[in-house]
Amino acid sequence: MFPLLVGIAIMAPASPAPPVSLAELFEEARRKNPDIRAARARGRATAAAVAPAGAFEDPMLMVQFWNMPVDLSVVPLMVSLTQPIPLGGKRAARRDEAQAMAEASRDGVTTVVRDVEAQIAKAYFDLFLADRTMAVDDEIGRTLRSLVAAASSRLAAGRGEESEVLRAESEELKVRSDREAASARRSAAVAKLVALLDRPPGSDMGPTGEPALLPSLPPQEALRERALRERPELGVSSAAAAAAEARLRAARAEKTPDVAVSAGEMHVFRGVARPADFLFLGVQGNLPIFGSKNGAHVETAQAGLASMREETHALENRVMAEIADAFAEVQAEQRQTELHHQLVPLSHQALASALASYSAGRGGFPMVLDAERDLQMHQLDLAMHMAAYSQHLADLERAVGGDIGLVRAATSGTHMSHEE
Repeated sequence: MFPLLVGIAIMAPASPAPPVSLAELFEEARRKNPDIRAARARGRATAAAVAPAGAFEDPMLMVQFWNMPVDLSVVPLMVSLTQPIPLGGKRAARRDEAQAMAEASRDGVTTVVRDVEAQIAKAYFDLFLADRTMAVDDEIGRTLRSLVAAASSRLAAGRGEESEVLRAESEELKVRSDREAASARRSAAVAKLVALLDRPPGSDMGPTGEPALLPSLPPQEALRERALRERPELGVSSAAAAAAEARLRAARAEKTPDVAVSAGEMHVFRGVARPADFLFLGVQGNLPIFGSKNGAHVETAQAGLASMREETHALENRVMAEIADAFAEVQAEQRQTELHHQLVPLSHQALASALASYSAGRGGFPMVLDAERDLQMHQLDLAMHMAAYSQHLADLERAVGGDIGLVRAATSGTHMSHEE
């Protein structure tokens, strides 16, 4: 009995993989993607550097033996402690620079997350397109097999030509070839997702759902205003400008002397007839008298700040252009998708009518073949435009820096066979 159960278990088909959810892929990537994890580690490193940046330098301990002139009857020992104290706001400037770099690093983490999510979305909808293409080819293949059977029946009844059978078989082979190409594209999309999710190489993905169109898009002006607030690269640029301002303050503060306060004690061993202990207090400081050096530092910092401000302005211009481009692409793909949602049912009806007429001996073979090709073209075009719509919507979200409905649209679509 046991071998029989084992044999049945081996012969049983593997359970199909569960459907792929874009939201779940995003969540998995946030936990496992190596680029995101590396960015978070860099963020922790820069955050840990803030407190030391504004701290005092370590005090210097000095121990000296004095014996001048050489006389071993007395051995003076001096111990002193010196604490450097920077003035002119240098510590605050260094702390502000480190704080700005930590903020830039935090926004950098968000940038990496958004980049990875955009790559996942592109691969996910490539996977959808490959799956939908394979499904369309399977459906068309079944129709062509029916057409081959009908052409063979007509040929056997003396009402058809052998060329019709051959053309139908040739068309079926072309569909098989297209399906193989779609299968290869599916493998490529799966490989990209597996790498982005840090899954073991060779892992597979389940089927995708059909995405939906958003009811509407926010106005471009609202998207532009939102991007200025939420686009992480703009946050990185703003923080970098703040760090440049802190470096400029630090450069200007170099004109202010720093001081070092010292305190010490000297003890004389064997000094019976004289005092044995002496105390010392002292202050020393640097003299920033070389103006050319300090002026060069200030000029360098000013140029760096000006450069960061111009780079921020250029980045804002690029963001606005990205939003306009992605917005136009989304709208164009939406119109194409809506059009093909109307064309596919009509093509189904046209093919069914042509096939019925041909089977009944009333219609011509070219009309059936043209109807089949039209149906395949419109179905594949619909899948292509749906994928392109979703990918451009991902581009628009990436340009804005926030969610505008991609995940909701990806999970709310319903698979439509368009056979009604």
